[in-house]
Amino acid sequence: MSAPLPTNPDIIIIGAGSSGLSAAKKLQELGTSYVVLEASDRIGGRAYTESNIFGQPVDHGCSWISGSNDNIFSNLGKINNFTLVDHSNPKIEMFERDGTKSPKEAVKEYNKSEFKIKEILRDTGRRGIDIPASRVIPKVPYGECFQNWEGALNYAVDVDQISTAEYWNTKDTQPSFIVKEGLGNLVATLNNNFPIAFNTSVLKIDYSGSGVKVITSNGTILAKACICTVSIGVLKSEKIKFTPKLPNKTQKALDGIQMGLLVKIPLLFDGSRLGFTENSFVQYDIAPENIGSGCYFLAWPTGHDYIVAFIGGRFAWNLSKQGEDEIVEYALSKLETLAGYDIRKHFLKGFAFDWANNPLSKGSYSAVKPGCYGAREMLSEPVADKLIFAGEATAGDLAGLVNGAYESGKMAATRISNIIKLKNKSL
Repeated sequence: MSAPLPTNPDIIIIGAGSSGLSAAKKLQELGTSYVVLEASDRIGGRAYTESNIFGQPVDHGCSWISGSNDNIFSNLGKINNFTLVDHSNPKIEMFERDGTKSPKEAVKEYNKSEFKIKEILRDTGRRGIDIPASRVIPKVPYGECFQNWEGALNYAVDVDQISTAEYWNTKDTQPSFIVKEGLGNLVATLNNNFPIAFNTSVLKIDYSGSGVKVITSNGTILAKACICTVSIGVLKSEKIKFTPKLPNKTQKALDGIQMGLLVKIPLLFDGSRLGFTENSFVQYDIAPENIGSGCYFLAWPTGHDYIVAFIGGRFAWNLSKQGEDEIVEYALSKLETLAGYDIRKHFLKGFAFDWANNPLSKGSYSAVKPGCYGAREMLSEPVADKLIFAGEATAGDLAGLVNGAYESGKMAATRISNIIKLKNKSL
């Protein structure tokens, strides 16, 4: 439910995802009037859980409460009686390039290689060197497998598009939880009857006057300031027009951030576990030329009857052009080579949520381009004391994470509200 919409709010919040909801919560606490404009018919943004397709909750977007020892959603989940499952040290089920199960020693070698590559990347960034991660990664056993995870499936861009400086400055994501009832459902509990206008697309933000004029699909709203939480993909598409044009500093920040893509492909089975352990990661070694095209899996998360396949980066963008059926078949065929050729008799159905072509996201989450570290901080700076950007792309060391979006929304609300109060005092 949404509260009645204020007719002359102090602040307009664009987007009702984690960042927008957090901003609304903070403004409510500060006693600053506001309205939230949401282009879709729901809250949550890229944190979205639905249960209709499989009859079980499935997160289409973000799934993990990362850095769970210092994450707002850990406490929120406990308060609201969600089932939080520790996923800090999941079992790794490893396969060789020929599809045979790897020996235990191989997993140990993989872990050693992961540690070595991470240390080299962090050391490079620590020394202030901002170059593509691919340029410093050594050749180590199962290094290609790790690069597939860390690039396309964690950063949502390939390793040659990862900034070593950002890598060093990114906060560790462990320990972590996964949410049995769905992280999207947990994010939705943030809504405290906020004034939200659904199905309201923002077409133009005019900040040329003393305040802001936001032109939407349902009319024009005037306010003193605006918090814009839409994705980098939407901003770079120029779907929203700005008057005047955004300053060069802001444009430079946008140019330094790219929108990555992670496609999740849930595959529903009839209850058969196919030999995989609940909550385990299923992965396979790949040849150097196949880094980025590997399809890896999370088996039976929190006991549900589905396996989630992941593809990302350039490969995911390209495969998304072919459609959902092709994506599901690709994931199923990869799983088939690992689990055996009788899995199809247990397979019920699958789907892939299309973040690539979703006009309200145009991708999954952001990554700083090599050589452009500092772009996130630059983007978070207020424009003309009336416009401020928030969301995971401005979240600093929490970028790409739902709690990062939350923290950025809270910070943006505080900053812009303080600016308005100072203006009011000076009048």
